[in-house]
Amino acid sequence: MVREIRAPRLLAGRFSRAERIRQRAKIHLDDAALSDKTQVRYYHALRKVLPYVEKATSDDHLDICLCSWIRRMWRTGEPLLTIGDGLSALAFFQPSTRRKVPHAWKLFSVWRKIEIPSRAPPLTWALVVSMAAFEWQHDHFEMAVILLLSFHCSLRTGELLAVKAEDFHLGRKSGVLSLYNTKSGVRFNANEAVSITNSLVLEMIRILIDVRRANNLSALPIWSRSPAQFRQRFKELCNIMKIDHHEIRPYSLRRGGATDYFQRTRSMEATLVRGRWESSRVARLYISDALSFLPSIKLSAHTQSFMAAYNFDSYTK
Repeated sequence: MVREIRAPRLLAGRFSRAERIRQRAKIHLDDAALSDKTQVRYYHALRKVLPYVEKATSDDHLDICLCSWIRRMWRTGEPLLTIGDGLSALAFFQPSTRRKVPHAWKLFSVWRKIEIPSRAPPLTWALVVSMAAFEWQHDHFEMAVILLLSFHCSLRTGELLAVKAEDFHLGRKSGVLSLYNTKSGVRFNANEAVSITNSLVLEMIRILIDVRRANNLSALPIWSRSPAQFRQRFKELCNIMKIDHHEIRPYSLRRGGATDYFQRTRSMEATLVRGRWESSRVARLYISDALSFLPSIKLSAHTQSFMAAYNFDSYTK
């Protein structure tokens, strides 16, 4: 059974031995290495690979069995993610197996090279502003704010939906958003932050936060509904704008924001820092791929008319 416990950050040096014992009692050390979502993915993948693992009679045979599983997954149309999760889960729960299945990892590497992953295409600032303006004029204030925030700050979808009003520190011309339990933050046991410099984004956040504070709701996420409802509304917006055929997804906000930032700054290093990537190689691939996609985004007459009707004319980039 997957434990629904997210390991908190412990400041060991500030507590007594008794307090450390009390805090650590809430955490299973082995499970703390994985997020809840990763645990769920690993368990789903393990259900598919375990029948092949159980057939193995030796270490060499284990590699042969795993290769048979991977080839079967290839033939039956299984996504590459399942293979990665299955091999990673096996290595995580049985660390001694990783060095004993080299051919299985080689097949995984070959698969990854020949099959292009389905990446979310990048959104543009103009499209996001129009989506946000439409939502704002229809009193969907939360959606308007998080669309602008996600793009401007290059937030992952999970990070975006976890943001609370109390996480913002706003000045007159700029602000800072503190991020907790992020993907890279958890990896290095550190909290992260991103600056807010766009006047439109800053003003929309300020308005929403003032309303939240007036109603004593600062400790709650600024998106008050479920992640599924956010994704559903995002999909509806794409349909309304007639851009759904581009297969735009919520992650398109982060990809578009990072790409837009690189186009304006011409600095890969600055974009890497703002997007909070660990590797410059990964960031470069990420941005280059997104840039190559932009010319293929053709806007229909309906979309252009929609963008002309819904915008924030009083603000500039």
